[in-house]
Amino acid sequence: MMSLIDNIKFSFLYIELYSMGKNWEFPQSMIPYNILRYIVKGEALFYINDEIVKVKENQIVYIPKGCNMSCKSISDTFEFFSVRFTTLVSSEVYDVLGKVYGIPRILDNQGEDVYFREMYKWLHEKIVAKKCFIEGNLNLLIGSLSMRAENNILEDPLSLENAKANMDNMDIIKEMEVSLNKQNIDPRIRFVSYHIISNPTENYTPEKMASMIGLSKQRFSSLFKKSMGKPPMEYLKEIRLTTAARFLLIGNKSISDIAYDVGYKDPNYFIREFKSAFGVTPNKYRKVNRDG
Repeated sequence: MMSLIDNIKFSFLYIELYSMGKNWEFPQSMIPYNILRYIVKGEALFYINDEIVKVKENQIVYIPKGCNMSCKSISDTFEFFSVRFTTLVSSEVYDVLGKVYGIPRILDNQGEDVYFREMYKWLHEKIVAKKCFIEGNLNLLIGSLSMRAENNILEDPLSLENAKANMDNMDIIKEMEVSLNKQNIDPRIRFVSYHIISNPTENYTPEKMASMIGLSKQRFSSLFKKSMGKPPMEYLKEIRLTTAARFLLIGNKSISDIAYDVGYKDPNYFIREFKSAFGVTPNKYRKVNRDG
């Protein structure tokens, strides 16, 4: 029987080490991905939705996808690692790290900084296998924080509200597992979804995807939507735009080149699709997110 955890996949986008001065501010923005930040030096205020969080040296802060966030340094220097990633799951799940893995807003670092440093190191290596090491360390980071959160979540006074919510964590998992089991996720659909994730730039059609697993277009489309919660071409668009977001952060390719790289033949259409998904144009997304 398939469990909820079997259907969760973390997809790395980018990691950077930022060093900011006393007057640094990050304007309020809707965050289109998950963020984990390790504070190397200094202090800052994070405004996350209606919550004000003070972070300091040697802490790790979790910022979930979909929240509104702004930041302000309150020390002479503020230095931090910031890793961004998406969560792919076969049902619509809000705040996977918080609700499923039990990770609170803030945890003190207990050796997890090594995973941030390893991801940052491997990002700058020029070898084919670097993605394996980056995503491996991302999974180790999430696993380590989750193991600690189950035992230590009540120790952080800033996370008492989150702690109360996580008292029902097992009930949430059971409820979602029942939902997934009712969806009867076919391993053939999982194969196609992982192929799309690994190869987002291919020229896909519903017919081509169906032929990969020996189904008719109609049967495939119906089974895919039942399993993944959305039609196959909508799922493909989501993966392509997520890939484009990563390209915007890790390189200096033009918007047109990135559009072609993720399978869009018309850069203007890509820009419209990207803005619809992320709320800003690709150029603004690159500028704002590289600033912190």
